[in-house]
Amino acid sequence: MVTKRKSRIGQRLQARRDAPSGTARVLTETDEANIAAYTDKVGEAVTLLNEEVVALTEGRFQVVSELFDRKASVLKWLELRLPLVEPFLQHEAAVSRGLPERMQELQAAVSADSEMLQRMATAAGTIVREIRKATERNGLSGLYGKSGQKIGGEEGGKLRIDREF
Repeated sequence: MVTKRKSRIGQRLQARRDAPSGTARVLTETDEANIAAYTDKVGEAVTLLNEEVVALTEGRFQVVSELFDRKASVLKWLELRLPLVEPFLQHEAAVSRGLPERMQELQAAVSADSEMLQRMATAAGTIVREIRKATERNGLSGLYGKSGQKIGGEEGGKLRIDREF
């Protein structure tokens, strides 16, 4: 005989009925598993972000592209699972696993990583701007004829070539 599967709401109601009176929030087995998995994944995200910050500090910029996919998937996983864990962040099960401290570590790691990436983007923008200025300064930005008149900006965009010697 096939047993009927209980829904999450049914599991939660049964857990509330079985819990002693006066308990604020009751966790199901699924909730505890979600908290454990979320805590582990937050630790993984902190490790990745700290690894990226150390690499940037040491000047190993290729690490940013190497870690991008892993970092994006971990952070997306955390974002999607947050609603399952958020109601229980102050619950004793989450506190005993160290989830609130892990969340603070994640916030600090995200801030440090963001600051390093922002500095890197600013530096890259400055380099591009300086290269453009040097190129424009030396190139006179266009072609000029014998009389010194600019010929690159003529109407129609066609250049005449004089083949007489």
